[in-house]
Amino acid sequence: MNYTFIGDIHSAADDLEILLADKVVQDSRIIFLGDYIDGTSTREGAPNSDSLEPLKVLDIVMGRVHNHNDVALLGNHDDFWLQTAQGDDLSYQTWRLNNGSTTWRQLGIHHTSLTAVIDALNKPPLVHYSKFLAQLPLSWSNSHLLAVHAGIDWNFPLAQQVRDDLLWIRDEYYFEANKSYHKNMTKHVIITGHTPVQTIKNDGYGFIKMQSDSQDIPRYLIDSGSRSGAANGGIFALTLSEVGNPISKKWVVNGHLLNGNLPYLCK
Repeated sequence: MNYTFIGDIHSAADDLEILLADKVVQDSRIIFLGDYIDGTSTREGAPNSDSLEPLKVLDIVMGRVHNHNDVALLGNHDDFWLQTAQGDDLSYQTWRLNNGSTTWRQLGIHHTSLTAVIDALNKPPLVHYSKFLAQLPLSWSNSHLLAVHAGIDWNFPLAQQVRDDLLWIRDEYYFEANKSYHKNMTKHVIITGHTPVQTIKNDGYGFIKMQSDSQDIPRYLIDSGSRSGAANGGIFALTLSEVGNPISKKWVVNGHLLNGNLPYLCK
């Protein structure tokens, strides 16, 4: 069986539908890496706004999980929703600062006090989505592959990773102190999202393959900046064999399905 890992979506239902129509993606088991909601409608250099449809994205992902045995991981933005629904004020405040206010309007929430948002997330129609997010795992793995939203802390074995690192870690996972890529300390090919590739290496590619040397087991970062404001922001799909060999790379940017092996720099 092949596995297709899909990076951060951030409410881009239109691009997601195009990606899911690809035959290679359809013929594999899909592992969504989280961050289904939030996002910005503006794109650098673009005169028109991108659509933001968080509930449509969640409906699509839920359908894939329930009807196709696909896997959806929890992302940190999804966790804003989950923790706010459970009454956490810090998550509510952080969500507000990370496009939460825009998302609330799209969810039909127009009174944005903590009490009002909590109430809306815990009654129909939104409670259906709250319950879905509450049962999402933080990681997925087989004998050769490991997928998490953000990354892992190299100081601890996989069984001892803490929730915040799986959802939030960045530089400590990517780099050594000298800014070279950290050695993969596991026996798994690791696939993550969370950090738009444009913020690390803005060379036009929608993914980054990280290896400390040619013998290191690779790690892939496939958050290609969907609805991040990046001119070439899109959704990336990396298809690997069961043992981690690359099968396909696909990238949807602004409604166009692209060859993910090639760079795309918007003019």
